[in-house]
Amino acid sequence: MGDIEKSTDNLWSFLLFTGYLKVNFKERKGLKDYYTLSIPNLEVTTLYYDLIEKWFEDTITKENYELMINSLVTGDIKIFGKLLKQFVIKSISYFDVGGYEGEKVYHAFVLGMLISLNDTHEVLSNRESGYGRYDVMIIPRDISKLGIVIEFKKLDTDDDETLEETAEEALKQIKDKKYSITLDNRGIKNIKEIGIVFKGKDIYIKENENIKEIG
Repeated sequence: MGDIEKSTDNLWSFLLFTGYLKVNFKERKGLKDYYTLSIPNLEVTTLYYDLIEKWFEDTITKENYELMINSLVTGDIKIFGKLLKQFVIKSISYFDVGGYEGEKVYHAFVLGMLISLNDTHEVLSNRESGYGRYDVMIIPRDISKLGIVIEFKKLDTDDDETLEETAEEALKQIKDKKYSITLDNRGIKNIKEIGIVFKGKDIYIKENENIKEIG
């Protein structure tokens, strides 16, 4: 248990060995093995859902949480960003996001936040698409709805770039690496690309809408 705080990799191993995650796919790259993990069954899914829901209820009202999620999936990124900032201030310690693993903390935080979308959307993380791996993709089960690609970036206190410049870099990465091609292949025409940049507890969100012609 003492090793869990030393690295996020140890946490995933702990959850795997205790049965709270399972291996779906194993790939060897060079001398290292990489694994794709998933929740093993409905019982564990329900447990995760209850734990995460309780966590969010302690830091934000249910109404604001639902508004935040609905704002994201309907494309109102201004409202989503405003509520996310409030959420982060109340629930994430500066020391959790200020270190080397800070980007992973935000990544996991947003994934947990999206668990309530399971019935209407497929939420994927760190999957290959185009020429690289996106951070988070939200795929609507109804292809007439909005599809979303999210890329995270972290700024240290001594970095020269601004939050806005780094958000532009995130959007450029999504475009250059063609992360949205997975949504295109699913037949989704309405796509929003989002760059989320953080510096400690400061957050900047920038969006790029990509609507395909139908027919």
